[in-house]
Amino acid sequence: MTDDLASPPHAASVSRSRRRVMLVAGALLVVLIGIVVGVQIVSGQGDGTTEVLVGSWYGRHITFVAVFASTVVFFVLVCAIPAPRWWLVVFLPLRFLALCALLPTGFLAAVASESTVVPLKANGCATGYLVRESTPWRHTTIDVLRADGLVATAVDSQSRRGGEHPFADGDYRVDVDGDTLRVRTYPSGTPSFTLPVVVEMPRESCGSSDGREPRPTASTTAPSASAPFLPDSDEGPAPAPRSDARSEVARMAQLTIDAAEAPVTDAAGAPVSAPLPAELPCDGTTSFDLAIRTDDNTSSYAAILDAWSAEGYSRDRAMQEDLRYNGVIRLSARDRSSLDGLMHFSLTADCRAP
Repeated sequence: MTDDLASPPHAASVSRSRRRVMLVAGALLVVLIGIVVGVQIVSGQGDGTTEVLVGSWYGRHITFVAVFASTVVFFVLVCAIPAPRWWLVVFLPLRFLALCALLPTGFLAAVASESTVVPLKANGCATGYLVRESTPWRHTTIDVLRADGLVATAVDSQSRRGGEHPFADGDYRVDVDGDTLRVRTYPSGTPSFTLPVVVEMPRESCGSSDGREPRPTASTTAPSASAPFLPDSDEGPAPAPRSDARSEVARMAQLTIDAAEAPVTDAAGAPVSAPLPAELPCDGTTSFDLAIRTDDNTSSYAAILDAWSAEGYSRDRAMQEDLRYNGVIRLSARDRSSLDGLMHFSLTADCRAP
């Protein structure tokens, strides 16, 4: 006698149906377990920076969805197996556990679905990179991936508060500077990335541009070439129209050095000086990076941030990064004294030569 009391005329057909369900469920379970194991093997390579990437589905997403599907299939399987009454003491708890597992695995699959994977483009052209934006708990983690077939390698990562997906929304810009790609998002300019060029970049546009076009304001009906990018929120000032920002970048670099406690040296112990405006690029963007140390990095770091604030720069904060913006220049500060003994500063701005 089994726990399924089918009537004798239908017993044979019910038995065949159960066998088909069990066969299909068992095959699916084996396939899903194989997928999970395969994804974990690939993800374990490259010191955890390598993972499977199939279209917009990446390793963690595939794993969570496969685990959830496996739980559903396992529940169907243990319910389809006919069990003698004395085996119900085993099968009933097993069915209950499979049912209870549906909720957490479904939750993990739903969390993974909050992520997006989009190609990173420069002037509408593929750069060979992808950007994954994960948004658990309204806090966006942005990973830059280098794709190679069905395998992707993480090359950089930053975070952003608020749960936005700037890359999926097209709120970013990529400038090609020789063998370097300079990436930044709007409205604050952060997160920002500096990436090596990995594919040949054409000089002309490849189609639709990356980044969002300027929005019309109440006083205009169409965007113009000089219209500023408008932010999506009230955080910080709106970006100013692009101009030659090299003098201001050079001035802020000098102010950063002056605010630190002397002597200010680089990693090799040599004195550090600010650049002249003419020494900075102005090919759509301009930037200057500093990596300095002082006798007291902690005090110098705080003094530099105070000096930036005194200049009217709005404050922001990302993971291990202090950010400032005044509508023209985006400032980034990272105190990595515990890692390399240096404070790292980055100054970037849109730039149009007169």
